[in-house]
Amino acid sequence: MLRELKIRNLAIIESADLQWAPGFTALTGETGAGKSILLNALKFILGAKVKADLIRQGADKLKVEAVFDVPPSKGLRAVLERLEVDPESGDIVLERELTPAGKNRCRVNGSVVTQAALEEIGSHLVDLHGQHHQQSLIDPSTHLEFLDGFAKLEAQGETYHKSYREWKEIGDRLREAEEKARRVREQYDFLKFQAKELEKAPLSPGEEERIESELKIQSSLEKITSCLQSSLSVLEGEEGDVLGNLTRLQRDLLGLGKLVSPNPFEAHMQALESAKDGLSDLRGALRGFRLPHSADAARLDELNAKLALIQKLKAKYHTDMAGLVELRERRIKDLESFENSEADIGDLKERLGASFAKAIALANALSKKRHDASRAFDKEVNAKLKGLGMEGASFQTRIKSEAPTAAGPAGLGPTGYDQLEFFLASNPGEPAKPLKQIASGGEISRIMLSIKSALAQSDPRPLLVFDELDTGIGGVTANRVGESLKELAGHHQLIVITHLHQVAAQAAHQQRVVKELEGGRTVTRVIPLSPKERVQELARMMGDESSQATLKHARELLAQD
Repeated sequence: MLRELKIRNLAIIESADLQWAPGFTALTGETGAGKSILLNALKFILGAKVKADLIRQGADKLKVEAVFDVPPSKGLRAVLERLEVDPESGDIVLERELTPAGKNRCRVNGSVVTQAALEEIGSHLVDLHGQHHQQSLIDPSTHLEFLDGFAKLEAQGETYHKSYREWKEIGDRLREAEEKARRVREQYDFLKFQAKELEKAPLSPGEEERIESELKIQSSLEKITSCLQSSLSVLEGEEGDVLGNLTRLQRDLLGLGKLVSPNPFEAHMQALESAKDGLSDLRGALRGFRLPHSADAARLDELNAKLALIQKLKAKYHTDMAGLVELRERRIKDLESFENSEADIGDLKERLGASFAKAIALANALSKKRHDASRAFDKEVNAKLKGLGMEGASFQTRIKSEAPTAAGPAGLGPTGYDQLEFFLASNPGEPAKPLKQIASGGEISRIMLSIKSALAQSDPRPLLVFDELDTGIGGVTANRVGESLKELAGHHQLIVITHLHQVAAQAAHQQRVVKELEGGRTVTRVIPLSPKERVQELARMMGDESSQATLKHARELLAQD
């Protein structure tokens, strides 16, 4: 239930700390006293979009805080877990601030959340019914939700919806696969030609450089051989014999070291040893370098042809070697994909059929339960309407079911294939009409209350707020509305904004909204009423708070509670 509501700087409410009790609370007051402002506070803390002009003039921000003392329902717990918000000992604390610049700040149990998240959480805590919300009852798109709530089909509906989404996803994948196969089929010959052309070419990273290197060797074989021989001659030949000379130099320096101590050339001898080792390695490399015995004209032609082909393909496809390799692999995959696409499409068609059959079976079961539940729902709503003074009215739930056939699944949608709409015959002998054709606000209010009463045990939201529920009613009907609200309060906490003493008298608690002048400014206050003050307020609502007869009648109304 809602335990506390703290309001700061909302319109003409400067500061209000309101405590709420379980059961039915009536909110009363003179017209224009600010009852609608309190409703705006609830809308604000529940995440509704509001304008900055709602902030009290001169204030730096509007702030509302609501404390709910309620174990989270299954749906609310899932939302809190997704948002990583932990309920604190069962309390759920909503906070929201708004600055004149339009900046919002929302928190749930101290965790910062978005306005959309606050609205989602609020939808699990409060069901708010004002004139706008009652008008939503005439929208047929809301009717299926009412019936499913009455029949407790939410879990079964979610199971169906999951199957429906799976069927739709497989269908999307099948269409994508068929479209891809069509595109590849149209270009198959071209793609195959490209793949073969690229497969024939010597395409691999570094291949072009290797061909160019071998071409240089083949075309300069004689010169390379001469350079190799000359280099070896310098290192070890009779004319140069660099290694032999280094060895002799090393021996002479060693002998010198025996005569002069310490040897002044010791460091140079180490450098000489390193040079000798390096030149020895060079000699080994020169000896091991392998060359063809003679130039091969056929090999030259082959290499030139390969290089020309690579350069031609680079120019043709406007890319480098890496791009050619990537293009070749892509074309091979395209062809493989096309060759496998028929098998993939066949598999997807088979899966689509199985998924469709499963969705239809779940939709059939859901539809049957809706048809069965609609009769019980109509019976209960009609009983409630009779108790609210609409004895001759007849409420009907009409379901139009367009089950898909082998010809196509046109009727299958996210909620099944049932189309549902509420009808009402206001008087005996009159044809039933859709609710959207009913003009009376009083009738819509009573229908809404009847439906909410029928849903009392299945609706998980702890708080129901009613505004303008008493529009267009009075007398005996007003008494019955009050009694129905009192009965509904056995399952929910109710806050009812009312102008009717018959309704307010049925409440377990009553608060009065008053407008006062303080310090030259108008302020609104919400005052909890004692039993004696309730008598005075009910008398005021009846039109004469100074009349002893009216006061007596007010006491009698409260005594009936």
